[in-house]
Amino acid sequence: PTNIYMSSIYNYVFGRISMAPDNTEEPQVDFDQETATERTPLTDANLLEDPLALGLTTTATATAGPTSLPTSDGPASTAQSFYFPENNPTIQRYYRFTASPSNPFAALHKRPGGPDNGGVTGLLRRSAVLPSHGTDSSSNWILVSVGGRSGWARKRKNGFVLARQFQATEGWMGNHVFFCGGRIMLGSDAPLFFFTNGLLVVGVLIYFTVLLPRLGDSNWLLTVQQNYWVTALLATISLTMLWLCATMDPGILPAVSSPIKPPVPEGNLGGTLGYRYCSTCNIFRPPRSKHCNSCNVCVSKFDHHCPWVGNCIGERNHRFFFVFLVALSALTVLTTLSCLQLLLEEYAKTAMGEQSGLLPPMNNTEPLYPTDASEVPSFARRLWASIMSTPIVVLFGSFTLLCAWSLLSLLFFHAVIISAAQTTNERVRNVYQFGRNVNLDDRGCCLNWKQALCSPSPQSRLPSDFSEMVIYDLSQPETIWQQEPTSSDATNGEQLADDETNPRS
Repeated sequence: PTNIYMSSIYNYVFGRISMAPDNTEEPQVDFDQETATERTPLTDANLLEDPLALGLTTTATATAGPTSLPTSDGPASTAQSFYFPENNPTIQRYYRFTASPSNPFAALHKRPGGPDNGGVTGLLRRSAVLPSHGTDSSSNWILVSVGGRSGWARKRKNGFVLARQFQATEGWMGNHVFFCGGRIMLGSDAPLFFFTNGLLVVGVLIYFTVLLPRLGDSNWLLTVQQNYWVTALLATISLTMLWLCATMDPGILPAVSSPIKPPVPEGNLGGTLGYRYCSTCNIFRPPRSKHCNSCNVCVSKFDHHCPWVGNCIGERNHRFFFVFLVALSALTVLTTLSCLQLLLEEYAKTAMGEQSGLLPPMNNTEPLYPTDASEVPSFARRLWASIMSTPIVVLFGSFTLLCAWSLLSLLFFHAVIISAAQTTNERVRNVYQFGRNVNLDDRGCCLNWKQALCSPSPQSRLPSDFSEMVIYDLSQPETIWQQEPTSSDATNGEQLADDETNPRS
């Protein structure tokens, strides 16, 4: 509990997220919560079961919605069905907030009427389109949600305005980056992804233009022509797998934006391999899933977040990540061996005194080797002369050697966890160490490899194209929430705060 409250205070002061321990629920990015001292831990007894538990009771002129949210793992083929899902009929409208220098954030309140009527639940610090679940009796306040975090926002010209239509990218609450109008979605570390592309392309160009022309026909493994083709093939596979990993949905579990808690699923709850509630996404995520702090989404069969790829590695893209490691490791090993061959050839020339400027030249009348032992160049002198004559080769070879060492280590690690049917997240946390848990997915080494590389990829739960415009029917009336005087302010606060200390069973 101390870690949870300290993390909450840090988020409140700085408005950002730090990495939380795996046994805590991660807070919402760009959405500051109230201080931990104003919260009460949630238990099974006070989880939201219906809209009446919002701290405001209702007498609605429109349908108030169901008292529970059914779960559905089906895919959302269109943006329209994604933002108005059948399993969440509480969404009635969407409102747009546009951040500006004069209006950099929007405050969400516990109750309509401002901070004097219950306090503030959070601050929205970026432009966004949020779903609403009704208005108050004055129609000046709307109840909005960001995943599992709800609050009242003021309708005004420089605040929340009705979004009669919006692009699908505007309503996305993850920290992803969109390109080509929403047709390409990259992870939260998109700049590092482009940096990885630059390193790979520049390295291959240097190898083609500087190193390969200097290799003679006496290549160790391949001829020069074969080296060209193998390098081009490995570079093409590496770039292709890199882009597949970065642009593919890793297995994101869509958040349910609603003030209503989802029903408790059947099966094991809490623990290491059970369903666990995510207060940020308002879902009970299945076993082996995890909320990624960087991308701010829950990912099915979460392996890790790779900053070099810029995306999460999960159920749908782990096999492509492994092929990327294989191709890139082979490419770096090949370039390192080529650099080593060039350096040894230069060392041999230096040893025979054929390198001009560093050692005195030899003519046909002089013996091949000096007769005086003191005149024989030392190993250090020959090596230094070789390095000074090929500085680009040495620098490039040193860089590829470090990359090859790191990549081969990572490749071996992923080969081990694939053989054991584990994920990086589970391996780091020692989930199956000393037999404390039984890995039901472990079917033996061969079947584990077949499952990891050859099994059908699960269908994505996200829209196929985020460039679509979402247009909805405004003829349906909104729910009108009536405020009822109550003395249970603490209960209201704990429901709207939706703190991270949810039941973990």
